[in-house]
Amino acid sequence: MDELGGWLAQLRKGTVELLVLWLLVREGELHGYAIVQQLQSLGRLVAGESTVYPVLKRLEADGYVAAKWSEAESGPPRKYYRLTDAGSEFLSAANHEWDALVESMRELKGAGDE
Repeated sequence: MDELGGWLAQLRKGTVELLVLWLLVREGELHGYAIVQQLQSLGRLVAGESTVYPVLKRLEADGYVAAKWSEAESGPPRKYYRLTDAGSEFLSAANHEWDALVESMRELKGAGDE
């Protein structure tokens, strides 16, 4: 893997959890594959099922999302995820840190424009 690919993989690991949580805030309850599809539509930063499903499992274990099985209109039952109160609190704190990081990046990038 080239250097940029390795860097992108590390960046992806640190952001997919936040992307999943924000998606659940925006959309409400979603099944896993719908989460994968919507995140993939955001661009190449987000990987597929092999990245998203372990993140969902970790978020559920941490108590940030709750899951329930529901019968599908066609096909097998699907596992639907929703944000919990603990997930909402975590997301609020994490979003504050993310905003601070983005602001720092803007400052550093802007300093080179002078």
